[in-house]
Amino acid sequence: MVSTNKVIPKTALLSVSDKAGIVPFARFLESQKIKLIATGGTAKVLKENGIKVASVSSLTKFPEIFGGRVKSMHPNISGGILGQRDIDGEEAKQNNVQWIDMVVCNLYPFQAVAKNPNSSLSEKIENIDIGGPTMIRAGAKNNKWVTVVINPKEYKNIQKSITSGGIGEKDRLKLAGRAFDHCASYDRAISTELGASSLHLRYGENPHQKALVLKEKYGSFGLPQAKQLQGKEMSYNNFLDGEAALLCLHEFKEPSCVIVKHGSPCGVGSAKTPKAAFLNALKVDPLSAFGGVIAMNKRCDISTAKELSKIFFEIIVAPSFDSAALSLFSKKKNLRVLSLGKYKPKKSLGKEIAGGWVIQETDLSKIDVSAVKTVTKKPPTKAELSTLDLAWKTVKHAKSNAIVVAHNNKIISISGGQTSRVDAVKYALTKAVIPAGAVLASDAFFPFRDSIDLMGKHKIRAVIQPGGSIKDQDIISACNEHKISMVFTRTRVFKH
Repeated sequence: MVSTNKVIPKTALLSVSDKAGIVPFARFLESQKIKLIATGGTAKVLKENGIKVASVSSLTKFPEIFGGRVKSMHPNISGGILGQRDIDGEEAKQNNVQWIDMVVCNLYPFQAVAKNPNSSLSEKIENIDIGGPTMIRAGAKNNKWVTVVINPKEYKNIQKSITSGGIGEKDRLKLAGRAFDHCASYDRAISTELGASSLHLRYGENPHQKALVLKEKYGSFGLPQAKQLQGKEMSYNNFLDGEAALLCLHEFKEPSCVIVKHGSPCGVGSAKTPKAAFLNALKVDPLSAFGGVIAMNKRCDISTAKELSKIFFEIIVAPSFDSAALSLFSKKKNLRVLSLGKYKPKKSLGKEIAGGWVIQETDLSKIDVSAVKTVTKKPPTKAELSTLDLAWKTVKHAKSNAIVVAHNNKIISISGGQTSRVDAVKYALTKAVIPAGAVLASDAFFPFRDSIDLMGKHKIRAVIQPGGSIKDQDIISACNEHKISMVFTRTRVFKH
């Protein structure tokens, strides 16, 4: 890679916790007539090795104070790093700010201290670097003129660059990127240690995979904060299925129950009582419910517990439990029973992939079914709209491609994770007995009318979908032929 706009630093600021290689590197910089400035501990090591170095205090005209807590946070340091050489020169002279062209800095060993089981909280706190990240970020931001070096392994390449004419623009930018990543990782380690605790899980997606959960300590209300009342330790899949169930359950205020299997709802039910809500959810797909995760938004009483105990479930999570219900569950030693009084979904969720992270806002979208647009000749009835609302809340949480069928405010069939829309419709309409007059929800638009023709054969009476296909008019015409009502939400709810 050919670099342009090469820079040979005239002044370097050295402040390193990891002093590996710093003496020979500083000796090289000195041999290149580069002025060296260093903070206390680094300056001491360099002076002991016969290297001429100025202290940071000689620039700031202020001593290091508070046991070294404050030493580099001064305009003469930050200004020397951050000043723009082409427009700030006169102002720098007026304020006696000397340009700093290289920042060689790595941070207090917080991670190493935190890993030590014998380290105290005060020791961890004292190993949170403040000035170091400021200098590193300043140098990285001003990489047009400043080279920032955070890893001793980079010293040799820097030496080669300087002896061959200077450090190129592209190389300075690359070093800046590494510097920001270094600071981000450092902050994440502190956040994890002080704001979360880790818990090793039984295993990951499969028994041969190790896994852990990071448990946030403050301001979070999710499955990691639930109180486990009985049962085996949680696994990776348990947490993912539990989160899927709780996020879907969050759609409902009335007594409701969600059953999740492999990350997707296989049963959703609402009713006047927790027992009836569970039974409505179970009826959707009793076969898939076996070994699933149950989430309820109301107290689990003994009558509900008796029904739950008839089937094998991995987890039951509810705000609270009657003592009689817990006594009944205690006979099933492996059943995980968790109490979670409050659930608060995260505003954003992310997944780590090779090379980075993908992060998105959590889908907390709501629709007002009374305000959705009817696009067919025949509008849905008030009762159908109510059932469409239930179906839409459910389809949001089924894996794409997803189809949900409902009738009289009860979910009848859920089809998720299909790779074609028409297959999703076909599966939803054939996996259960569909009563005439049922309604259907789709998480995305219908690309062709074949799905509508299938619905016509099963006497579906109303459909809710986002719309937005170039074939929308064909879909609407097909609905009119089959006397099916259709409304558009204009909101797609894919879930991967």
